[in-house]
Amino acid sequence: MAGTLKHTLDKVTDVVGGTAGKMNASAVTSADSFLENATIGNRYEIEAARVALKRSASEPIKLFAQKMILDHTTAKHQMSSALEMSETKGVTTPPQTLDTRRETMLKHLVEAPNGSFDSTYVDQQVLAHEETETLMRTYAHSGDNPQLRSVALGTLPVVQRHLRHAKMLKEQHAA
Repeated sequence: MAGTLKHTLDKVTDVVGGTAGKMNASAVTSADSFLENATIGNRYEIEAARVALKRSASEPIKLFAQKMILDHTTAKHQMSSALEMSETKGVTTPPQTLDTRRETMLKHLVEAPNGSFDSTYVDQQVLAHEETETLMRTYAHSGDNPQLRSVALGTLPVVQRHLRHAKMLKEQHAA
């Protein structure tokens, strides 16, 4: 019983954090803030997908996780390439670690009971991709750096595909 209550509280914490993250993402217009949020988001996606590859027994979830590693690694490289452009001089170096919120989400994922792992992973993926979609859309429209705006614009359709896929998996695992 105590484990079930903890897991429920963990999921609520993830939802509240995801909602706050999405609100924050809707206000990101500076290159430094965009870079920080996008870098941490990519890192979280890759780490969460690695956990899913180890823990999930579902082939569709494992395929999705593999896609997350591939696409978010590509996004990380695209961001690095944009930073090498002369117009991005003076932009802060991206963070090398997760923020507290995403560390907590990852901890919740690792600690999820076996029977709830897939739904926890998919729920987190929906939250994370809603936040990232908001971040990319906002920065592509209002960002202060042309190279990073281009990255955001190019990344947006990929994130939207991920979000649709995560929502489809969520429906399948709710049944």
